[in-house]
Amino acid sequence: MTDQTLHFVRKPQYTRIAKDKVVTLKSAVLDADTDELIEYRTDLTYLHGGYGGAPAKVEQALEGLEVDSRCEVSLTPDEGFGPHDPQLVMTLPASELPEQAQLVGALLEGQTEDGKVVKFRAINFEDGMITLDGNHALAGRAVKFVLEVIAIRAASAEELAAGYAFKRTPGTATN
Repeated sequence: MTDQTLHFVRKPQYTRIAKDKVVTLKSAVLDADTDELIEYRTDLTYLHGGYGGAPAKVEQALEGLEVDSRCEVSLTPDEGFGPHDPQLVMTLPASELPEQAQLVGALLEGQTEDGKVVKFRAINFEDGMITLDGNHALAGRAVKFVLEVIAIRAASAEELAAGYAFKRTPGTATN
């Protein structure tokens, strides 16, 4: 037998998801009722800690997880992206919008009658009329998130001041 000493070292806490950490995830969003895949991303990045980058229930499920951890979270419309508001759907003559906004999928900003700025998505173009929807694409849907933690880093002072994570280019130092 040799005279070797074995030391056990705890993983540092900075490797866990916590407030003011920037988290990058692989994510699959499924319809909670049918398991139909709605969206898959390998680069979903947000600032953790109640800044609005992820629904509260998703943040709660991710709190304390490490890189390579996985979790599933189901959300009702109220827990996720809110109910679908029919007042945020409108149909206008195409001639009232810029040409680049006259394509299905185009995004543009508009104002509600009370002056609130809303991002609208063109969802239909028919007979010279464009239908715009100011609801989140997942509004009114019960969804299930399947998440895998890809990276965790400390947020910069600028990100904390802005309240959201900045995309980093490859090769940028992280901690």
